[in-house]
Amino acid sequence: MLPRRILSGATAFLAMILAGGLLLAATEVSSKPLRLTTGGTADKPAVFDGCGLVIDLGSDVTDHAWDRQGDIWTSRGPLSGGGPRQAGQLAGLFIDDVPLSIPRDLAAEKLHPEKKGRCYVAAAALEPGQMGYLADGSVVFRWPAGKTPGKARIIAPPAPGTSCVTIACSHIVVRNVTAKHAANDGFNIHGGWVGIRLENVRAIANADEGISAHGDVQMEVIDAEVAWNGSAAAGVADVGKSVTSYRQCTVHNNLGAAFYFSGRSHRVEDTLIYDQGRDFAIQPGTAVDQVRVTWRK
Repeated sequence: MLPRRILSGATAFLAMILAGGLLLAATEVSSKPLRLTTGGTADKPAVFDGCGLVIDLGSDVTDHAWDRQGDIWTSRGPLSGGGPRQAGQLAGLFIDDVPLSIPRDLAAEKLHPEKKGRCYVAAAALEPGQMGYLADGSVVFRWPAGKTPGKARIIAPPAPGTSCVTIACSHIVVRNVTAKHAANDGFNIHGGWVGIRLENVRAIANADEGISAHGDVQMEVIDAEVAWNGSAAAGVADVGKSVTSYRQCTVHNNLGAAFYFSGRSHRVEDTLIYDQGRDFAIQPGTAVDQVRVTWRK
């Protein structure tokens, strides 16, 4: 049965207000996170149609007073959006949509185990596309290959833990939404929610995963693009006891794997993966069906 509860018109306006945002025309951009808490039923799921909505939580810091030493740039003091991020898992900046990873200084952590994830690699030791922090909270990064200062934007994510779209209800269809530059996930789902479907969504350049289901979530994703996300795990990471499926998706250029799966069972079907150092990271005891998955360099 087709979904009948459509969040459009006045209902969509109310939903966006409750989410802390604004009603936007198609293709416009919102800088407000979206939290969806009202679902439908198994027979009549709610539908949130973004009609091309782009949720972009990033701040353009290109014109910040950077100290420029060749391809190593350092901010003069902390940037907006909070202090140093934990090393080893997240991206901390984006050059256009390319995430900059934060490597751990493992040698320093051995001397200071109480600072796990908070010991940063020295500026001179950073590789292209990596970043870190100085003692005063200043950001330091080395420009990634293929990006030229003066021709690319530098984007900072918001406060740590902020996701673009949070789904906290069952039986809902979310379609036609792009999620960008979150400090956490593009699409984040925690709990025991079931009957969730994402359709024609894009999760681009988020600091952690593009799409991530946790707990006992049951979700299907159709026609999604997941790319340039900064998680060390994957562009998609479904964990806990989640049950998920992905169909007709495109996954590329994520810093970690394309898909990271733990939990009960997962399925990836009719999906294209390219420009990934690793395609699947499957944890022991996790059932994953791969049907007509194609790869390209």
